[in-house]
Amino acid sequence: MESKNIVCGIDDNYYQHCAVMLVSLFVTNKDHFTIYVYSLQVKNEHKKKLEELVHSYGNKIVFIEIDPALINSFPIKQADYLSLATYLRLFIPQTLPSTISKALYVDSDIVFNGDISDLYSLDLSQYSLAGIEDAPNRHPLRLGYDESESYFNAGLVLLNIDYLRSIDFTNIALDYIANNYQKIELHDQDVMNALLHGTVLFIDISWNMLDCFFNKKPLIPVKYLNNLAIRQKSAKVIHFSGPLKPWHHGCSHPLKDEYYKHLKGISWGKQNRSYSYVFRKFKFPVNLLVFCGCTLDQAESLYAKIKI
Repeated sequence: MESKNIVCGIDDNYYQHCAVMLVSLFVTNKDHFTIYVYSLQVKNEHKKKLEELVHSYGNKIVFIEIDPALINSFPIKQADYLSLATYLRLFIPQTLPSTISKALYVDSDIVFNGDISDLYSLDLSQYSLAGIEDAPNRHPLRLGYDESESYFNAGLVLLNIDYLRSIDFTNIALDYIANNYQKIELHDQDVMNALLHGTVLFIDISWNMLDCFFNKKPLIPVKYLNNLAIRQKSAKVIHFSGPLKPWHHGCSHPLKDEYYKHLKGISWGKQNRSYSYVFRKFKFPVNLLVFCGCTLDQAESLYAKIKI
């Protein structure tokens, strides 16, 4: 059986979450996988743990080191809830082995909940990648292209590596960052959409169910509203895409326990939730309200009323 290529990018803070994502992939799929981990200063001891975990499921893992100097100057704000590691995916076409023509990129705040064979077997010969439409937004206009071409979420994308190599994607992405620094708000996702719009195969949102699709008032493309409840219950991929993850105190995601279910399969996994993150990332009184039990939406709504 031919191995499926899975790519992820992490720094040292995300090695456990990457492990949970991989365990969820392995237990819900019978395929063989080669995992390419783009590493931004991940400690050797943590690489060893990931290596042993992947091998225990009969799969292969390859670490690809990216020099921090290449991305240290990229746009990122102190208030952002992600790190510079998000930009690692821009280097995939240039640095994956030349024999690879297709790969599935996966963020490490994702949990798989089903077989990915139908996704991985998609014909991308006429496309740069396959991904889902992001929550409704005005990002195309901000980035300077027509809204009819929409905007994809880059947390899970099936990449046509041959196509991306043919346009020298990595280098044009680096040029785009250098020349559009102030325009970039959503990091590498903005870069990818700005350069690849019009070449994307949009797929069903069940392949990348974002946090906002589970909101009381879901932020979701209108065409998916009718069957949203079905998609929520049968999500093939759960993406904890918001600022509060299952491992943070205050996370209210209805499927957060799926993370801990797969964490139990990791002998060295840490079960405790982070309380300090809430106080580091959110301002008073939002952080205090979340700490006391409010959801983030509730806390921000209450704060807005207080300000009024």
